Amino acid sequence: MSDSSSQTSFDEGNSKNNVQKCLDFALPVILIAGLVGILAIMRGEPVQGYQPIFPQERWLTGIVAYLVMGAELATALVIGAALVQATIDYAKHLFDSINRQINYTERIRLRLGHMLNLGLEFAIGSDILRLAVAPSSQDILILFAKVLLRILLNYFLDREIKASEELCGPGNYVPPLIDFEEID
Repeated sequence: MSDSSSQTSFDEGNSKNNVQKCLDFALPVILIAGLVGILAIMRGEPVQGYQPIFPQERWLTGIVAYLVMGAELATALVIGAALVQATIDYAKHLFDSINRQINYTERIRLRLGHMLNLGLEFAIGSDILRLAVAPSSQDILILFAKVLLRILLNYFLDREIKASEELCGPGNYVPPLIDFEEID
């Protein structure tokens, strides 16, 4: 009896593993197809807005325009600073020993992914502000595309973190800064 129960649990575990592998493949494909579909819709669609409904809307639109500009500036600043910092950090460790360089490169990649995600949050925030005062069909599609892009970035960033954990151990993984040549 124990052989059949262990075989059953093995089959269930194997089945769950196969389902997870299918989901790991299908989710990004579906999201990318959705993103391509949105871009195809936007290509031929004229921008359609709505008519103002209250007299203070012009004043409100002016204030929100400055907030949107600030959020887009924050987006550029976060992403630009992250790229510059990643480049500088990589250049600092370019000629380190290979083990130390791999550890630093992994840290840089994970931090850059998180910063790109933060930049996308600011971009989504600016689009939400824009939609709050003057929604157009094109603005809604752009927001949806950015949200899908953010989901894809999070998905692949999560996979990278899990791969790092599998390689180097569980937990809130931060690659160690161990120079194996110094230990010898």
